[in-house]
This record gives sequence, structure tokens and C-alpha cells, in this order.
Amino acid sequence: MAVTVHCSVVLLHVLLFVVLLLFTSRAQEQQSLGSFKFSGPDVNSEESESMHMPDYLKCDACRIIAYQFTEKLTKVTRKGTKTLSESEIIDSFEEVCESSWDDYGIKEVESIKRLSGPGIETKDVPGVMQGGGKWPYRLKEMCYDYVGNTGEEELYDIFKSKKTLEKYLCKDAKGPCHPKNLKVKKVEPEEKEEL
Repeated sequence: MAVTVHCSVVLLHVLLFVVLLLFTSRAQEQQSLGSFKFSGPDVNSEESESMHMPDYLKCDACRIIAYQFTEKLTKVTRKGTKTLSESEIIDSFEEVCESSWDDYGIKEVESIKRLSGPGIETKDVPGVMQGGGKWPYRLKEMCYDYVGNTGEEELYDIFKSKKTLEKYLCKDAKGPCHPKNLKVKKVEPEEKEEL
């Protein structure tokens, strides 16, 4: 009887070992076929603590703000059929700057830290976005900077002209997306914890 129990235990161990080998080889095979790994971006003290937008994210931030300005003005002018009064222009820009910026955050895209959210192509790139924190405040601050430095009526005139707000604010010689001003921050490759 002891021999039968001993054989059963040995057989059970062999069976468990075979199942474990099959499961491990199947998992490795699936991983080599193309699995996705997502992890949140590593943020440094500037990204997590500073009240100001990091220089290397200002191009994305500018494009996001220009997108929000354009969306709002398109909506209130009913696609260009209505000319806005001065108070409507001021109210429109203030509504954009005071709106919630909670849909935006930082994401790693092709090993580069980028902002992500509505109006920018990084929104559709798979990955984990870290939002909230200081990002909404930073976008709001930049929004008011653009309005204060340029003026609501001039921004509205640009919107009505054939030149886009994105090109005017972001891509012209003084804009953060102009090649001489553009900054990016590559992410250093390192082992990341999988989610």
C-alpha cells in the first residue's frame, strides 16, 4: 500500500511538472508573438512638482490650447456665419482657459515624453497616460499667457483669417513648435514595472 501511495505522489509530481512546462512554454510563445506592455511614464521632480510647463512639453501644450480655442470659436460662430461682439470674444477665450483640462496628461510615445488628450495625435497612441496633478493648472496658465500676450481680438482675427491658430501660436518663429525652439525629452531605456 505504501508503494502505491508513493507511486501516486511521484506520478502527481511528474504530471504537475509537465503541466508547468507546457504552461510556461505557451506563455513564452504568446509573448514572442507580440504582446503589449504598458507602464506609466516615469516623471521627474520638474514634471511632478513645478507649477510651470516643462520646456519640452510646450509645443504639445500650445497645440492643445490652439485646438481648444478653435473648437470653441467654431462652436460659437456657428462655422463662420456669425461675427462675435467684443464681449463674446472675451467670454469665449475665458471659457476655454477656465475649462477643465482633466482630459490631458503625460504619456511616453516612442520613448519621448509627450502630452496626450483631445486635439493631439498622441491621444490615439496606445499607452498609459498620467493625468491630473499639476497638468490641468499648467495648461490653464499657458492658456491665459497666450490670451494675455496676444489679446482676444487678435486671436479671434487670426481664427477668422486663413491662418490657423496652431500655426500662429505654435509654429511661427517665436512659437514652441518652430524647429529652432522645439525641445524634446527622450526617455532613457530601463526596466519598467509592467501593469
